[in-house]
Amino acid sequence: MLQKMVSGLVVLLVFVCFSTVESAEKTSSGKQRAGKLNTTIPVKMDYLISLPENYEQQEKWPLLLFLHGAGERGDNLDLVTIHGPPMLVKNGKQFPFIIVSPQCPKDQLWQPVELTALLNEIEQKYRVDKDRIYVSGLSMGGFGTWSLAAYTPYRFAALVPICGGGEKFWVKKIKHVPIWVFHGAKDTAVPLERSQVLVDVLKKAKSDVKFTVYPEAGHNSWTETYDNPKLYEWLLKQKRKPESEVKAADKKEEEARKAKRAAAKKKK
Repeated sequence: MLQKMVSGLVVLLVFVCFSTVESAEKTSSGKQRAGKLNTTIPVKMDYLISLPENYEQQEKWPLLLFLHGAGERGDNLDLVTIHGPPMLVKNGKQFPFIIVSPQCPKDQLWQPVELTALLNEIEQKYRVDKDRIYVSGLSMGGFGTWSLAAYTPYRFAALVPICGGGEKFWVKKIKHVPIWVFHGAKDTAVPLERSQVLVDVLKKAKSDVKFTVYPEAGHNSWTETYDNPKLYEWLLKQKRKPESEVKAADKKEEEARKAKRAAAKKKK
C-alpha cells in the first residue's frame, strides 16, 4: 500500500513540474518578459605564493600578481616556475613583495572575475598593502594583465604587461595607472603592434606609460625584463591613486572638453 502511495506521489510531482514548465513556456511564447539570475559560481584555482624573508616583521607588504603564458596552463604547478618571478624565486632570489602566481587551467584564458576572487582571498589571508598591488604577465598573461586592470580599474598601483595586447577601450579606463609595457620588435607570436596601439592611446590620454621595445627580441621579451632590477625598483615607487581623486580628475577633464566644444560652436 505504501509503495503504491509513493509511486502515486512521484507521478503527481512529475505532472505538476511538467505542467508548470509548460505553463511558463506558453506564457512567454511570442512575448518578452523579465528574468533574473541569482547564483553562485565556484572558483577553483591552484597558485604558488612567496612571502618575503622577514614577512612577520612588517605590518603590510606590496603584492605582485604574476600571470603566466599559454604554455604553462594545466594542473601541474611546476609549469608555473618555468618563467618570470616564480622561476627566480625557485632559483633562490628574494623579493620585497608577496608574490602570487596562479595557474590557468588547460585550454582556458585568464578570467578577470576569477583573478579578482583570488586577490580578494589573498588580501584576507595575508598582510597585503592594498595601495601597492601590482600585476604583471607575459604573452597570454600580458593580455590578462590588461583585461584584469580594466575590470577593476581602481585596484592596482602599477601594471607590467609583457608581449600582450587588448582592446583600445580597455586602456581608457586605466589611464591613471602607471604602466610599463615591454615587447620584442621581432615578435611573430604576438606582433609588436598589439602593445603599440595601446601605448599610443595611453600617450594620447597623457597617461604615465613607459614602453620598452627590444630591437632584436622575438616573443621572449620577458627574460630580460624580469632579470632587470630597475623594474622592481620602479614598481616599489608606485602607489594606488584614490578612486575619488581619479574620478574628480576625470570629471574636470570632461567639463573642460564640454566647455571647449561649446566655445567652438559659438565661433561658428
